[in-house]
Formats: sequence, structure tokens, C-alpha cells
Amino acid sequence: MSVDQYAHQELVHIGRMIAELARVATSGRCVPAHPVVMRPEYWRRRIDALIDATANEPLRRDAVALRERLATVCAAVARPVTGDGDKAARETSREE
Repeated sequence: MSVDQYAHQELVHIGRMIAELARVATSGRCVPAHPVVMRPEYWRRRIDALIDATANEPLRRDAVALRERLATVCAAVARPVTGDGDKAARETSREE
């Protein structure tokens, strides 16, 4: 398998994992921090390694696009949760 074929397969895999991170982030469930595959930095490093390993410009552009998608997902996860969640937290801490 050539380096470019490997890079293409890696990009497909990383793209699927970014989609999974986005799905979990929008599901309202907490993203588990312990498994390394749930950490955006892990995927950033893998993308950067692919960019460094290939001179194929289309693959490099695809990798940069995946990095941007990952940044978008990370930004969505980092937004503070407000609304009913805060109300529920206040209500459960109320003394009766």
C-alpha cells in the first residue's frame, strides 16, 4: 500500500470519527474524557501526522478540511450549556 493510499484511508477513518464526536456532542450526552479517541487533540495530532507524511496536495487539502471540521465540533462542545439545565440544577439544590 502506498503512502497516499494509507493517508486516504486514514482521512476516511478520521472523518468518520469526527462525525461520531459531532453526533455525541449534539446528542446532549456528556462526552467521556477518558478514552483517548474522544479527545479532539488526539485527532488533531493524527491529521497533522498525515499532512507531514504526504506531498499529495489533494490529500493535504482534505486533511486541512478535516482539521477545520474538528475545530467546529470542538467549538460546539465548548459552548456553555444554559437554559433548562441551569434551572434543573437550581431546583435540585433548593432546600425544602
